[in-house]
Amino acid sequence: MALRPFHYHLPLFPGFQLLDVAAPLDILNIRTQYPDTSAITLTVSAATLDPVSVKPIPPARAKWRFDLPASNINTACNQQILPQCTFADVISALKAGKVADDGSGEFKPIDVLIIPGGPGTRLNRVYNTSTTSDEVKVSNTKEVQDFLIAAAPYVRHSIITVCTGSHLLSQTGLLEGRQVTTNSARYDDVSKQTSDVKWQRNRRWLRDSIPKDAVSDGLSFLPGIEIWSSAGITAGIDVMLEFISAHYGGIEVGIETARRMEYRWEREKEASYFL
Repeated sequence: MALRPFHYHLPLFPGFQLLDVAAPLDILNIRTQYPDTSAITLTVSAATLDPVSVKPIPPARAKWRFDLPASNINTACNQQILPQCTFADVISALKAGKVADDGSGEFKPIDVLIIPGGPGTRLNRVYNTSTTSDEVKVSNTKEVQDFLIAAAPYVRHSIITVCTGSHLLSQTGLLEGRQVTTNSARYDDVSKQTSDVKWQRNRRWLRDSIPKDAVSDGLSFLPGIEIWSSAGITAGIDVMLEFISAHYGGIEVGIETARRMEYRWEREKEASYFL
């Protein structure tokens, strides 16, 4: 693609997998130390400005609870990430054209979306209705899915999913017909839920794209947008190393970054090796 990707966007939800987020972002952090990629930026968003927990713990002001017995939620060793903006803020700015590469807009454009997985991708929230005593169950990732659907036509370069982040994205319908992989241990459960996706078993990472001759409908990903997906958790390191190799100077860039991390990058390992 002609555009070189520099502006990354990370949407979060309660119960995201920490390494799904931290590993790709640390690779980007390393690359910002090099002159040719020092312009990399990151925007972190969520449904609200409350800290987002890696454990299934609702924000303090949430009017819902997880569909889990309280005794099953271990709140020990809980990490949180503070978002910079809300999903609504971002979508409003995109629709109003208030984004700019030079920082003169409210936000940077979305070149690359990074979508993590985690236990939160398979949990429900329980809401109490205001008029009755009935409870309503909603997917924990419904707000993220709505954000992805709204943001899809504004993504300029790529989507990167880590672990069950591909399952989250598949539920929006935006992966229809695409070749995608996911967490190997959860492959069967994920693949049977969205049969319109061409799920690929035993792949550490996978690269696909929206056909360049596809006709844009103004609602989905644009023609030529790349779809990068990866298997469970640590595969997020591999897919990001492959991504930066593809777009920032070749395999030497990935190898150099892996060495800086003291990470043994075994590119040919199949996902089943880790089961």
